[in-house]
Amino acid sequence: MTQKKHLKNKKINTRNNFNEAHDDLLKIPVSHFNVLSKPTIFNIIKSFNGTAFQSRNFAKCLKVMLDMLQDPERPTIFLALAGAMVPGGLRKTLRDMLDLRMIDVLVSTGANLYHDVHEALGFHHYLAQKKVSDLELRKHQVNRMLDVYASNEEFMKTDVFIKNFTDSLQPKSYSTRDFLYRLGNKLQDENSILYTAAKKNIPVFCPAIADSGIGLSLAWHIQKRKEEKCQSILIDTIQDNLEILELKIKAKKSGAIHIGGGVPKNFIQQIAPLAEILNLKTSSHSYGIQITTDDPKWGGLSGSTFSESQSWGKYADNARFATVYMDATIGLPLLFTACLEVKKTWYPRKALQIDIGK
Repeated sequence: MTQKKHLKNKKINTRNNFNEAHDDLLKIPVSHFNVLSKPTIFNIIKSFNGTAFQSRNFAKCLKVMLDMLQDPERPTIFLALAGAMVPGGLRKTLRDMLDLRMIDVLVSTGANLYHDVHEALGFHHYLAQKKVSDLELRKHQVNRMLDVYASNEEFMKTDVFIKNFTDSLQPKSYSTRDFLYRLGNKLQDENSILYTAAKKNIPVFCPAIADSGIGLSLAWHIQKRKEEKCQSILIDTIQDNLEILELKIKAKKSGAIHIGGGVPKNFIQQIAPLAEILNLKTSSHSYGIQITTDDPKWGGLSGSTFSESQSWGKYADNARFATVYMDATIGLPLLFTACLEVKKTWYPRKALQIDIGK
């Protein structure tokens, strides 16, 4: 074959390859959402597979969620909870997810758990009805969380309850899981996150417990005990690392749901690196879902992607994961409702044998 003919054939092959790749890239057209079809929440979110941007990401989250729930190997599901989700109205959603065992281990900020206790005592969070100066709110002892109000006087009653409960404990060291299990058993509200977790024997961790109303009450307990020259309890958050690692080692497979970012997200993701340090064998997470408004471009953990986490060994090479950038007060209830609409495909989920102590 002459060089001229060879070059001609090469151009033809290149053009053919280009056309095949071009056609393959343009194979699936966008499916426009049909608002008149009146489908279920499940079908609405599923239909987002044919749309774009965050709606499509939301559909991917639902797919990963159902894959995780339906997995015959019964993965242990860890949920990381950040942001003001209880004041924002998601308390019952989270409680029901625990009750249905869609969550096997909860890692939360202290604030969400504090607000859960607050409502378990019969207090409320209130919707702001009009714009009021924050300085005016301070005069009336009203605390604000965006468009939600709470009574500072009622918060102080919650502080007293937690402090008195802490005073009743034997003065020794407790992991946050142990402390929160005992606190949950003191509550009498079936709509409470901590009450439900305690009754279902679902571990709840709060590795940054000092950064919350619960932490302030604990500080009050310790200070008073010092003044009285009595021994106080000690919250050992390092023990939390070992306890959650023990749960992970016993799991055949695991997945994580991240609501927001911060400490809860990293606490769940750092389990595999901890096992590596301790030379203990455990698998990386097989599933991941993230509902967040945090952006990865700033380089922080809260916005970091699942693929970035794979560089640390936090997620398996073949892990399935999806992230949607949206307000979790919208995303989580819709995702939960969609799963409930196809409940027969994954329920019941048998209880895990939790034997790390109570």
